[in-house]
Amino acid sequence: MRARRVSGTAAAIAVGLVAACSPSTPAPAGVHGAASATAGGAPSSTSASTASAPGASASAASAGRLTVTTLATHLPSPSSRMVVLPVGDRLLLLGGLAGGSTTANVLTLDPGTGSTSVVGHLAQPTHDAGGAVLGGRAVVLGGGVNASTDPVQAIATTGGTGTVVGHLPQARSDHAVAVDGGTAYVVGGYAATTELADVLATTDGTTFRTVAHLPTTVRYAAAAVAGGALWVLGGEHSGTAIDLVQRIDLTSGAVTVAGHLPAPLSHAAAATLGGAVLLVGGTRGAAHQDVVYRLDPATGQVTAVGHLPAPTSDPGMAVLGDSAYVVGGETADAAGKTSALSTVVRIQPAP
Repeated sequence: MRARRVSGTAAAIAVGLVAACSPSTPAPAGVHGAASATAGGAPSSTSASTASAPGASASAASAGRLTVTTLATHLPSPSSRMVVLPVGDRLLLLGGLAGGSTTANVLTLDPGTGSTSVVGHLAQPTHDAGGAVLGGRAVVLGGGVNASTDPVQAIATTGGTGTVVGHLPQARSDHAVAVDGGTAYVVGGYAATTELADVLATTDGTTFRTVAHLPTTVRYAAAAVAGGALWVLGGEHSGTAIDLVQRIDLTSGAVTVAGHLPAPLSHAAAATLGGAVLLVGGTRGAAHQDVVYRLDPATGQVTAVGHLPAPTSDPGMAVLGDSAYVVGGETADAAGKTSALSTVVRIQPAP
């Protein structure tokens, strides 16, 4: 894995509209992949289609049928590559890179009030992991610090002290996790020098079954479930970003190339809301991206539908109600120096 350092100061959203680590300066862990995310705080819009709310000083932009708002809330520390899970009306942030170091911290973030607090710690620090809520507990799968690891860690959704409850079939980082009902799908990723083709399913984080094999292996891909299929979007293959949209039929396990992204993309995030998939941010080569794409699961067509407030890679992402939250991530300045973000961005269907 590539060693990276980010200077500190970060499953896929589907929206019912018609129309997923590569900082450029070296860091403590070369494990990089997409995770879920969140945010909070009352927004104040600068666009005509976003209503103001008290207590915010934020910028917002309405993009087509999406409203994209930067909330006044900030993470306690610029962060990226964490797992973010929806729990009730709050978001749970687990691990990641914070201040340039891999952390074991577990934070809760209330989007209604914007408050954040540390509520526990994982058994081991990790970033570029995947996660899901399984059996009523938060489960973190793999990731790593300086190398890919195989532990499965669990912690109560209210916080506390995490424990190692199992192991992946092999060490894995830079992967994506997408959830459908009570099943988490682990897709893509990397171990030592090998990109992993097997797609795993688990309902408890301790037992795994192989449901498919990717014909084109990827790391740093984004993934989401929509329309009865697991969609694997972009990623890196043999060190190069690709534009493939790989579709896995969750009934048969058949994998097909359902389409192509408008351009190669890796280090993006995705989630499902309202039956479609949103794909946000990422990198194209060394360039961080700000485009928000929508994938129609009926056709596999991918369309640009908006922009993030700033180019962002490796954010966390999660959905609460009718809103998707893009939390933290990484960006680069004009000289190419990469730094972590503390921002929280909300994406909603425009009124």
